[in-house]
Amino acid sequence: MQTRDIGYYRTLTMGDYRKGETEQTLLLDEDVKHLADLFPPRRVKTLSKVGLPKDAKDRAIVRMAWNRQFTIVTGNGQHFRKRIEEFQSRGVKDCSCLFGLVILPSGEAIQRHVLRDWKRLERELRYNDKRITWKDVHRDNYQVRVLKNGRAQVSQLPRCKTLHGEDSE
Repeated sequence: MQTRDIGYYRTLTMGDYRKGETEQTLLLDEDVKHLADLFPPRRVKTLSKVGLPKDAKDRAIVRMAWNRQFTIVTGNGQHFRKRIEEFQSRGVKDCSCLFGLVILPSGEAIQRHVLRDWKRLERELRYNDKRITWKDVHRDNYQVRVLKNGRAQVSQLPRCKTLHGEDSE
């Protein structure tokens, strides 16, 4: 089996890569792994389930999310947004767009409260006054910041130049 060294903690095998559109799968950062029981089991992964150590660097998590088409869920939004922007600006051969970022408020009780109804939270998602879905977040690389009051603020993460028709630099 062919392997590719990504330079972060382990070598990925070709089985680590998924081609084409996939269902949204959430990759829970270490600081929110305790919330795994709030999501459908087949749609959520923790760092340990994907072979990353619990102290994995944000860059390694971003790279894994890109490789496996995961949406990152974290309570550490500023660091991840910066790492996503770095990753996408460096680019890769075809496209370096990621698959969304969900930022939760601090505190397990608050996190559990705002996530108690994933579908209700989806109904809160709006971008440019247009209703969007979790599938849109995944496909179009949106950032969703969930507030303590259960509302969601949606913004666009940087887009891949190759995929979206902009000139490569």
